[in-house]
Amino acid sequence: MIKVCKFGGTSLANSENIRRCCAIVQAEEQRQFVVVSAPGKKNKNGRKVTDLLLDCYHNRFDETRFAAAFGEIADTFREIATLTKDFPIEEELSAMRQQLQSSEANLDFVLSRGEYLNARLIASYLDCAFLDAAQFIRFKKGELDVAETLACAKKLRVEGRCVIPGFYGLDEDGHIKTFSRGGSDITGSLVARVFECDLYENWTDVDGIYVSDPKVIENSKKVEQVSFRELREMSYMGASVLHAETLLPIYERPIPIVIKNSFQPELAGTQILQKRTEVSEKETITCITGKNDYTCIQIAKTMLDKQLGFVKKVTAVFEEYHINISHTHSGLDNLCFFVERSQYKEIAFEEFVKVLTARIDADKVKGYEKIALLAIIGHNLSGKVGILAKIFNALRENEINVKTIYQSISECNIIIGIEDNQLKDSVKAVYRGLIENA
Repeated sequence: MIKVCKFGGTSLANSENIRRCCAIVQAEEQRQFVVVSAPGKKNKNGRKVTDLLLDCYHNRFDETRFAAAFGEIADTFREIATLTKDFPIEEELSAMRQQLQSSEANLDFVLSRGEYLNARLIASYLDCAFLDAAQFIRFKKGELDVAETLACAKKLRVEGRCVIPGFYGLDEDGHIKTFSRGGSDITGSLVARVFECDLYENWTDVDGIYVSDPKVIENSKKVEQVSFRELREMSYMGASVLHAETLLPIYERPIPIVIKNSFQPELAGTQILQKRTEVSEKETITCITGKNDYTCIQIAKTMLDKQLGFVKKVTAVFEEYHINISHTHSGLDNLCFFVERSQYKEIAFEEFVKVLTARIDADKVKGYEKIALLAIIGHNLSGKVGILAKIFNALRENEINVKTIYQSISECNIIIGIEDNQLKDSVKAVYRGLIENA
């Protein structure tokens, strides 16, 4: 069995944590590929190296502010470098400083340097090879190019254990290109795919996946198994588990993932499988979560079902302003669209509603700028009698008004639109109704 193990920023925040993670790696010979993030917060008031690098980029022509941010980065890596005597840390930091202050340095390159240097240091401590992600991970037109990544990886000769920086690769022009934040999770799944690993271990600072965020629900129930489909829904709907695109490279070759705690490696963690192997009646619900900052546009049109091309006319307006629709619901005479507020870059929300109203000849168009989506995710939800009744009873008892409801064809999620300021209360209410009082 060959394993890839990815360690997150909190697990690698300082030399003590890195020593602990390297002991995990060395405990099993099968852990051949080690993917690392940039160092995270050293304490509650500390800052992640990636955030400090962002400061360096924005202040690269302001020597005082740049020096302050880079000083914190340098201190972090100097402390980590105490793990190994032979690593030329001052030379590396000097070279990094010159690179960051260069007028030619693009943002993605700057943000990638935390992973790069951390991987170099950890490879030195483990006395194993360093494999730069830029040697095989490829992007095309801003998107991950899995086919080209596979082709590049096949040309590599990898022997023994190696450490790989997460979060970035190269675009078609040979420039560093990063994933969105949290993208080291994707690097881990890519490594598992291209090097034909049997298991992807994702080491973090929690014991596994919980039904609800422990910061919202104290003593939240831990989940033993999650399916690929459930994980996709959970990540997309705001659960802090894995990056939402983590599974894309391994869908065709379903490599299992396990979420484990680097601070308590003896715990079993949570398995992520193509299909759950054990689903008891009490394990129907996998996750109760949600996301704020959505907008909702409701459209009423009499005889909508007879209006050929009406939906196309509506979506064309969204497309014109490059607005991606997150969810859509429909009825006999109505349509409902949910869009993340961040999508309104070329036009303000209120102005977009006016434009849409003028262009589609609807009976009524109504927009809500602040909506939250509550998501209940689980196994075969439509086949469980009484689930919806329990959800609505819990919301009613807590005076939470439901604006819309949608159940996916995959039968693994129920999405409910509510007032933006009621999300946390709704998660607590539904958790009590479905988990604590089950």
